[in-house]
Amino acid sequence: MMVHLLRPSARALFSVPHIATATRSISILPSYCVQLSQHRQQSGEAVSSRGNNNCLQSHQRRTYASKSPGSDPLELLRKSSENRQLCDEFGLRKKDVHWTFGISTSGDTLEGPPQLRTIDFQRVTPSGIDFVRKRGKGAASLTSSGKAASILCSFGKYRVGEKLEQWVAEGQCEQINLVGEGVEEGDLLKVIPSRSVVELVASMIVKEEDGKALEDDHTSMDKESHYMEVVQKTRNRLESGELTNEEIDRSVVAVRFVPYRMERYIGGPDQVMWERWEWKKASGECPEGTSLWNEPKRLLPY
Repeated sequence: MMVHLLRPSARALFSVPHIATATRSISILPSYCVQLSQHRQQSGEAVSSRGNNNCLQSHQRRTYASKSPGSDPLELLRKSSENRQLCDEFGLRKKDVHWTFGISTSGDTLEGPPQLRTIDFQRVTPSGIDFVRKRGKGAASLTSSGKAASILCSFGKYRVGEKLEQWVAEGQCEQINLVGEGVEEGDLLKVIPSRSVVELVASMIVKEEDGKALEDDHTSMDKESHYMEVVQKTRNRLESGELTNEEIDRSVVAVRFVPYRMERYIGGPDQVMWERWEWKKASGECPEGTSLWNEPKRLLPY
């Protein structure tokens, strides 16, 4: 009987436990051949698809093990920020952009919590990350000798078709001049938004009026109307050029975060895994023309 020509898999495919006559067997054979052909084509397509996916994933893995992103992490941070229209080619903040990072330092006591602040970038150079604070107890604590600090900033979105870029760094903060010369030490005062300068100066004026200039950064606003009046007068003096650099310097302190270790994470839903690199600053004196940083090291994602 023709049934013996059908393989067990064919029997399972058709769910025909017994075939009574050769005529019936012959009648179903063309249908079986058509379905078997379709089944093989589908299987072949699936195998081909799996093969293509494996090849793509293998290519992605090979691509992922790419060369070092660069020897200077601060320059990479500046370039990334420039590409996002946050700063210019000198690392100076562009007007009216939201460019921030979080900075944390240890508390005043072992029992106290770490001090965490959200800060505006003002400038990124090979020397560090520059920003401003109101003069007072908080700024003095931030720049105290040998005090460790860490920062965190993120750019982009973690969603399909995009990537999230995250930077973390460890280092120390030091006070720098608010007004300098040259590209490396450009006039930081010209970069700071005027509204920030006005509110920093106005806050110091009100604190001095109340005899609270040396208090921390959590001074209560007792009279909002008076503060707004001081802000308006200060803005008028700044716009007319009457507010001197000396007065501003008495209220505003420029700070530089100098990192000695940095990490960069880049990833998104479309990637196989996070791309994570670490840089550590070289110890000792670096000859002129050489990098201040050791060769970056590729790290496991977690």
